[in-house]
Order: sequence, then C-alpha cells, then structure tokens
Amino acid sequence: MTSIVMDRWLPWGVANTIAETIELLYSINVETLNVDQQIALAHAYATFAQAERLELINQRLYTLHQVLNALTLRLSTP
Repeated sequence: MTSIVMDRWLPWGVANTIAETIELLYSINVETLNVDQQIALAHAYATFAQAERLELINQRLYTLHQVLNALTLRLSTP
C-alpha cells in the first residue's frame, strides 16, 4: 500500500495532535483521491477507531485498578 504524504493533498499541512489529525481525516474529500489514497484513508480511519477502542479499554482498566486498590487498602486496614 502506498503511503500518503499529507502535504501533497491537504493545503494546511500535517496535524500536530490526534484531534487535529482526526479533524483533517474527516475533512478530506474522498472523491478527489486516487485508489491508493482512498485505501490509505480507510486504513487511517480504522486505525483511529481501534485507538479509540483501546483508550476506552484503558480507561475501564484504570477504573478497575482504582477500585481494586481501594478495596485492598480497606481490607488491609484494621
């Protein structure tokens, strides 16, 4: 798969944060892209969706960790 150089087809250049990257991805007019670029864009969408799911899992694990720590502290305190 061909990698996309964002500077070539995005007039405002490369994003500096994840939020900016997502904003740029969703502002792209897919009709102006060639097939390789459309495939790369679809891959980028999928990658960000996976990252979002992983972040949600991470948040849930952190919450569970906090609950278990509080429970352990409560059980170990006389």
